[in-house]
Amino acid sequence: MTSRHLDSRRSLAWRKVACALACACGAAAARADSAPAQQSGASPAVPPAAPSLVTPIPATGAVPAIADRAALAVPRELVPGVSATEYERRAKALKASCFGGRKGATRARGITQISDWTDPTSWPVLWRVLRNEADDVRLATLDHFAAQGGLGEAQLADLAIRDEDAAVRHEASRRIRRPAGPEVLAVIDNALRAPQHAIANNAGILAGRVDAFAAIPVLIFAQATADDARTKEDLAWIAIATRQSYVANVVPIVGNGSGAFQPVIGSVATGVVMRVQDAVVYTYRADVHNALVSLTTRESGQSTADFGWDMARWWTWFNTEFVPAQRAKAGLPPRDPSP
Repeated sequence: MTSRHLDSRRSLAWRKVACALACACGAAAARADSAPAQQSGASPAVPPAAPSLVTPIPATGAVPAIADRAALAVPRELVPGVSATEYERRAKALKASCFGGRKGATRARGITQISDWTDPTSWPVLWRVLRNEADDVRLATLDHFAAQGGLGEAQLADLAIRDEDAAVRHEASRRIRRPAGPEVLAVIDNALRAPQHAIANNAGILAGRVDAFAAIPVLIFAQATADDARTKEDLAWIAIATRQSYVANVVPIVGNGSGAFQPVIGSVATGVVMRVQDAVVYTYRADVHNALVSLTTRESGQSTADFGWDMARWWTWFNTEFVPAQRAKAGLPPRDPSP
């Protein structure tokens, strides 16, 4: 082997060593930047606690929001200004050209083109057009939403709560990261306050599946509702009375050389009649309640199943026990837990 070859091998070896040292130094610097608490021997920083878990629930008024709805705002650079009508035309064209009964490369090309739909305002239209397609198209659409970050997960959360197909709700919830991000929390918060019981129950199920611990305050007051049942007629009536007969009238009867009177018997009731014209119906949302018990038991380390549907007990426990424990866990200064 010539000296030129030896010099070449030595040069190559030194370059490899220099590259390895540079990578090691870069990795060490990255570790130092990402974990500054480790430099002085301090313990790792405690993850920040959700504001809704370290703030007592007020005694009056609505339960504060668990997430800022601004998290659902669509960045302007993602909106090209295309109308919903135009998006629907494009989605129907995609469906007609690539899906339906088509197979093979044509169908695969259509599934690939789903990833081109990056505008969040187009996703509801895209799903509405493709939701009745075969499973490969529907699952590809859900996968596309999951790959779009927080706003994509918000779209998945909306489907997991509002879609009529239980299989779609399940698949959508499976694609949401744990724990839930602010966009998903905003969707859950809005759905838990909805008057439709099915929507609220589905939101409770989703909150339990995606570890939405921040939703605990809203879950407490969403597990049961009092609904007015008003109609134009009486809902029911109860009569407790005594009927007495009397002669209300007489009808003369005339015959040949004779006459008489036929009595008309009437009746009168004396007593009490109770009319039910309006009522309050209490609806217990079992799915919301089960999610609440599961999340609070996991987060607090103690079973809350015996609290039942007692709102006052839940409120007292949350403010006097749960919030102080969460503040201590997060390293926050203690304060009076009463609102």
